[in-house]
Amino acid sequence: MADLATAVTVLDANGRAGVPSLLISGPGMGKSSLVRGLAAADGVLCKTVLGSLREPSDFAGLPVVRENGVTLEAPAWAKELVAGGGGYLFLDELTTSPPAVQAAMLAVALDLTVGDVQLPKGTRVIAGANPPDCAAGGYELEAPLANRFCHVEFTPSVDEWLDGMATGWGAPPASRAVATDEQRVALVRSSITGFVQRNPDALDAFPSSAAKTGGAWPSRRTWSMLAAVLPHLREDDNAAINTAVFGLIGEGAGVEFLEWRRSADLPDPVAVVENPDSAFDWQSRPDLVWAVLSGVTAWAVGRGTVEAWRSAWGPLIAAAEAGAPDVAGAAARTLAKARPAKATVPASARRFAPMLTAAGLMEAAA
Repeated sequence: MADLATAVTVLDANGRAGVPSLLISGPGMGKSSLVRGLAAADGVLCKTVLGSLREPSDFAGLPVVRENGVTLEAPAWAKELVAGGGGYLFLDELTTSPPAVQAAMLAVALDLTVGDVQLPKGTRVIAGANPPDCAAGGYELEAPLANRFCHVEFTPSVDEWLDGMATGWGAPPASRAVATDEQRVALVRSSITGFVQRNPDALDAFPSSAAKTGGAWPSRRTWSMLAAVLPHLREDDNAAINTAVFGLIGEGAGVEFLEWRRSADLPDPVAVVENPDSAFDWQSRPDLVWAVLSGVTAWAVGRGTVEAWRSAWGPLIAAAEAGAPDVAGAAARTLAKARPAKATVPASARRFAPMLTAAGLMEAAA
């Protein structure tokens, strides 16, 4: 359960990463006021939509026959967001939406598509719901929709409620989320790929209990969403990191991932590139070697320059020479596929030539 400041931080990190958020708290806890306050603080539009009062066509678009064919006409709230250049879309009381309406929300939640209208990039989708024990008369959250949200449970403290009353709920706590870069993205991706490589069953773990499919659980989608959100959170902000992890992949897989991440203590990819022989012990466990090389590869691909791509081969060579040729070879295949135009593999990486040739990549790497 997150405090208000942590909830605001995770909502902000999710918004920056393009990940929808689901605010979960008891009735009257201020979900609607919080979202309106965030929009007001950002100076953007906030449109609140209640699924219980809507038809599927209010999200999937209403078919309209025109001279050039049939189009899916978007509702007024979507057109207002387009005209305003984006803002906040608050899907209030999500668990009161019938299954047919939830199905129509799928494209809205993750792809920002309403009928034939594309909402502006940067539009932040936040939904609100009460806990299951407080949602009498509602509907279970369908698994496909639940898996498109970061579930954020929060309860404002007494002091936070008093602050809200004093300010008219117009001054939400400041977010602790941060801007990101290729270095932070690469480090996060290395921790996720390293964990999944060691625990492949955690990549897709659909809940065995139907009661849990409406919550957070690990899937290829939620791992990718986590990789996009974590770089926007400070490394020392454990409260926000825990909230994001548990909100996307669930508490079971989340605890295991956080423990692996803590114990792995992965080095910065840039430090490994600059000092491939000394920045990391290449005789470590294979999953750690995999994670480090994945981070190096992600950094090089993120930079997108010939210089970064060529320098990334250094750690691969060091790993191969230290006794991890298989892991280095797998990273080499990934790196070769992301070759920038006119980039050539360094001569010192010729040991990978047979493998790249067998994979059909030798011509590109020559």
